[in-house]
Amino acid sequence: MAPSEIGLMAMLLLAQENPWDTAPAFYHARIVVEEGVAPPVSPQIIPDPPVRCIIGEVFGNGQVNFEVPLRSSGSCPVTIRLAGYRKNQAILRNEAVIVMKRPGNYANSTVSLTTLQAPEQARKAYEKGVAAMLGKKWDSARKELEGAVAVYPEYAPAWNALGEVRTALSQPQQAQEAFERAAKADPKFAPAWAHLAHIAAGEGRVNDTMQAAERVIQLDPKGYPDVYADLALADLALKRPEAAEKSARRAVELDTLHEIPRTERVLGSVLAAKGDQKGAIEHWQKYLEMSPKAEDAAEVRDQIARAEAAPSPTPPPSESPRQ
Repeated sequence: MAPSEIGLMAMLLLAQENPWDTAPAFYHARIVVEEGVAPPVSPQIIPDPPVRCIIGEVFGNGQVNFEVPLRSSGSCPVTIRLAGYRKNQAILRNEAVIVMKRPGNYANSTVSLTTLQAPEQARKAYEKGVAAMLGKKWDSARKELEGAVAVYPEYAPAWNALGEVRTALSQPQQAQEAFERAAKADPKFAPAWAHLAHIAAGEGRVNDTMQAAERVIQLDPKGYPDVYADLALADLALKRPEAAEKSARRAVELDTLHEIPRTERVLGSVLAAKGDQKGAIEHWQKYLEMSPKAEDAAEVRDQIARAEAAPSPTPPPSESPRQ
């Protein structure tokens, strides 16, 4: 029996006992993806437990209708699944907005002021661009997002999304320009600074990495574990191993759902640079467990093999007992 049928039967039984106290109450909530727009396809919504509420239709704008017994609190605990996004165990309440996040994103859900000021034409183009982006229709996404920022050049989330699309299209310089425009349009828009930190780290631009990473941490100290990994690499390049280890361990600590394998590899590299081969091997092995098919998996296995073959450091001589 489907969960909705079980819930309906439970409501009918309750209504026979006390019909005026258990007449269903109808509510609606809204589900959006982290870009602030409706999901590209209808998510799977499973009540937990199923007798608490009945899920109705999910509309194209992300609105979901649900009903609960009148004597309940008007809340509906659910599990929401959407391809490409993290499973979300949430509580539906009337007028609530539930945000679906991609794996690896722990950032607080914030709305850029530029979004609130965007004209309707720009917002519609942005929504179409995000939908195309989520469907990996990169050329269509680029066209729509470029249209959005042409109408409204200060549209920070549209510039940020355009940067992601240009990255997917292997246009690194154009991607960086888009992220810079997003950060300029809204200096408090942390996702753009996170992208800039990651690009700078990949290109070995230490000072730029430090500046962008520190800006992200100032805006959202717990939302971007990967940025701490970027910061660790910058500290390592500056010959600051203790600071590098602190940042790398913070990256691993904040990745509470173990969704960012790179944090483990970076910590391993930092420990190796400090001479802690045992610790390095441990975290490199965790990296391979989390991402066994990574493009650099063979390189990491070679690092492990070299670390295992390296001679153990000679312990300091023990002090002779006093006579």
